[in-house]
Amino acid sequence: MSTIDQLPEEPVRSKGQATLLAAGYPELPATIRDISAAGIGVVTRSLVVPGTPVDIHIHDHAAHGIVHSCRSEGDVFYIGIVLAV
Repeated sequence: MSTIDQLPEEPVRSKGQATLLAAGYPELPATIRDISAAGIGVVTRSLVVPGTPVDIHIHDHAAHGIVHSCRSEGDVFYIGIVLAV
């Protein structure tokens, strides 16, 4: 069974630190807000344009995805990322 098969279908609130490597952007520190089998939601201080490919690094693990949405929440941005399968 792969790691993606072990993740829940519905988003689950989560906490933790990650690093986003988004094409055309500097390395972005991020805080994980929620995670599911289909995607991950993170909070960061930078806007990332939807459609941007990203690599997400969490400790010794990495995943690849595409920014689905990015919305302002005060002085931070919530970024929804669809994970590549």
